[in-house]
Amino acid sequence: MQYQLRIYDVAPGRMDEFLGIFPQVVAARRAVGFDVVGAWTIPEENRFVWIIGADQPIDELAKRYYESAERKAIDPEPAKLLDRIETHLMQPVPLDEETPG
Repeated sequence: MQYQLRIYDVAPGRMDEFLGIFPQVVAARRAVGFDVVGAWTIPEENRFVWIIGADQPIDELAKRYYESAERKAIDPEPAKLLDRIETHLMQPVPLDEETPG
């Protein structure tokens, strides 16, 4: 499984509007095979953070997502509500259940 951390700086005064369309973003992502692990806001920074996962290469699914009818139908265009988009592919770290010591 691949994971991607997505950090958005939402344009001032646009967070409620972004959160209003976010369920459509989630549906469109899921329609092409993404798993949405979770989403959070950092209100004092006007920031939105979420993690997506996929069993297929994320870049391939992203291409399908941006070309999909579901994504094209989202109004307003999500990127127009954002001042900055930062993404990071993440590698899982195995967790050992034993505590050293």
